[in-house]
Amino acid sequence: MATPDKLTEDHWIRRWLARWDMPRNLTVSAGDDCAVLPAPAADHDLVLKTDAIVQDVHFTVSAPPQRIGQKAVNRVLSDFAAMGATPLTLMVSVGLPKKLNPAFVEKCYAGMSRAAARFNVTLAGGETTRSRELWFTVSGIGKIRKGTALLRSTAAAGDFIFVTGALGGAPRTSRHLNFTPRLAEGQWLAAHHLASAMMDLSDGLGKDLPRLAAASRLGFTISAAALPVTRGRTRHAAVNDGEDFELLFTVRPEKLSALTLTWPFKTKFTPIGVMVSGKKNDTDGLTFSGFDHLRTRSTSPLAG
Repeated sequence: MATPDKLTEDHWIRRWLARWDMPRNLTVSAGDDCAVLPAPAADHDLVLKTDAIVQDVHFTVSAPPQRIGQKAVNRVLSDFAAMGATPLTLMVSVGLPKKLNPAFVEKCYAGMSRAAARFNVTLAGGETTRSRELWFTVSGIGKIRKGTALLRSTAAAGDFIFVTGALGGAPRTSRHLNFTPRLAEGQWLAAHHLASAMMDLSDGLGKDLPRLAAASRLGFTISAAALPVTRGRTRHAAVNDGEDFELLFTVRPEKLSALTLTWPFKTKFTPIGVMVSGKKNDTDGLTFSGFDHLRTRSTSPLAG
């Protein structure tokens, strides 16, 4: 039997893709030069997203490979959740260091397959290349009913600000690898027209809330005491650690009652502040920075 380093690229790609079910929503799937996806119904729009995870930035190779693959897919699915969209299929590209055993990548693909199957998402294809470090780029195609996509730019002054789940501590625990994208919650908010604006929290509330406010040409005020902080973490961590992958959304005052009375999920949601006119942000004494990929950090945020 051939050793792993003697097996060909085509062999390994067949092994990696064998874990994925044959897509039923594609006209032509992985294995050809392009995938072919039927157009959505006339009353829907296409939703596109791409995201990358890179060794020693988003994960370390000491982490379980299945969790690495799971994170690669779930990051993209979290962005679909933030729009209220339904993901359909994925394209996965991988950069392989010369000394990395392809069997490790096979386990990463197993984690990707499990994460995608949980939400009935298929694989359309991708690319494999040599690289100095291990990385995955996952691109997603989805759909949403016309006129219902939730944007960052549509909040209004007086809207209440909410977050799902608890914030802080993810980069220093396995939670940054093992989170659940809030797809059902995001789709429900879009379908019921209860959120006025929404995005997911990937770089931390301290980075993402100012982004939403700027896109909506507004400011915000928050209550530090209201923040849903992960047990054992600080409010500073809740604002700035990042990698939470929770939903940040705003709600018109007249829809607040409907939200609180009809929310059907076990997922906790917490009001933390309000959008205000102008561009001044009141952070209640907390430093708002979040994670910035172009800013040097003194310590790695990663954990296995």
